[in-house]
Amino acid sequence: MAVTRAPFLLTMPAYGGTLAAARCLGRRGVPVTMAGEGALVPARWSRHVTRWVRCPPIGQLDRFLEWLVAFGEREPGHVLYPTSDDLAWIVAERARELGRFYRLYSPSVAAVLRLLDKKALHEACAEVGIETVTTAFPVHAEGALSDARALGFPILLKPRTQVLSVTRAKGRFVEGPDDLARAHARFLAYNRYAPDLARVLPGAHLPMLQAFRPQANDCIYSMAGFVGRKAGQIAARGSRKLLQRPRRLGVGLCYEEAPVDEAILESVVRLCRAVGYFGVFEAEYVPVDGRLQLIDFNPRFYGQMGFEIARDLPLAYLSWLGALGEEGTLGRALEQTRRWEEGRGYVYGDRLILGLTLVAQRLSGRMPASEARRWRQWLEDHRRRGLMVEATDWPGDRLPGLVSAAHEIRFAVRHPRAFMRNVALGVN
Repeated sequence: MAVTRAPFLLTMPAYGGTLAAARCLGRRGVPVTMAGEGALVPARWSRHVTRWVRCPPIGQLDRFLEWLVAFGEREPGHVLYPTSDDLAWIVAERARELGRFYRLYSPSVAAVLRLLDKKALHEACAEVGIETVTTAFPVHAEGALSDARALGFPILLKPRTQVLSVTRAKGRFVEGPDDLARAHARFLAYNRYAPDLARVLPGAHLPMLQAFRPQANDCIYSMAGFVGRKAGQIAARGSRKLLQRPRRLGVGLCYEEAPVDEAILESVVRLCRAVGYFGVFEAEYVPVDGRLQLIDFNPRFYGQMGFEIARDLPLAYLSWLGALGEEGTLGRALEQTRRWEEGRGYVYGDRLILGLTLVAQRLSGRMPASEARRWRQWLEDHRRRGLMVEATDWPGDRLPGLVSAAHEIRFAVRHPRAFMRNVALGVN
């Protein structure tokens, strides 16, 4: 029986995962409704978007929820799936209400929060035997210093969660004990959360401390994929992050394909089953003494999702099938993903954004000329061999790439200090 062409509602059009999802769905004939605000948001301009509707920013939580419910009442039947941590929590917490109007593929709110709260995630990993990067969760500044000394400097001062974060900061690098008190105070002053966080995750506004692993700058291993409700509904791809911006704590710019580590995949599935999670996931690991230690878990669409989609893992489509309850078609689609041959040498990156980053860091003196040449050669070699997966500038759908570049230039003009620090200098 043919699958009903239920439309898919996507939010957060500035995010790479949203653009990847729109392309994945549109190419399979699924109507895509894109909701957001502003003009310079790449996913809005994809040829695979059927229609564009305006909605309040998710940071204005009450207004966004009011709009989401009203849209669902007005146009019931859309599939809704989280494109950010906030939406993962909202969909799970309001599943009963939203489920009246939307088709959902959502686990319980308890499952989602155990993965989005780093403290709960570390505890869950310990229960199922997954090794994690050494981390501490102090409840005051004095305890932070004691914990930091035990971890050993330098350390990373990071948010415990991104749920309901106003600033979306990644964290800070702390060189030594003399810098910690000031960094801790600045973190608390700058990293603000919506008032609802105290109800959702009490104490989660306090930063966590994590041992600094320099290899996390350029060799994070990513295991990404889909785990369904039923046993055996599993598909995954591996990749390795080669470059991020800023270097110590940032968003990935360049990736290369990597073999699926079967032991890691088995442990990820074990974690998902233990907490009750199903759906799209991305788990990040840093290599330490020949072992992989988990540093993050994303239970939602994620930034470089287009890399997995280009390697025949249609994550947004799988989510759509799951939300429709099309278990037979979902099973066949998952079986199809297993025919992919690994080891072809594919890489992923954003040529325009990487080029701008290289120019900015050369002008600032942050990057040697030899390294900039190496990255340009890396791009050219893989593009010439047909092994380059572009983040935004896809053949037949190039407008999102131009919009992404325009957005980056506007950011540099409107926020020169932040651009200089995060892009040109590559520091947090």
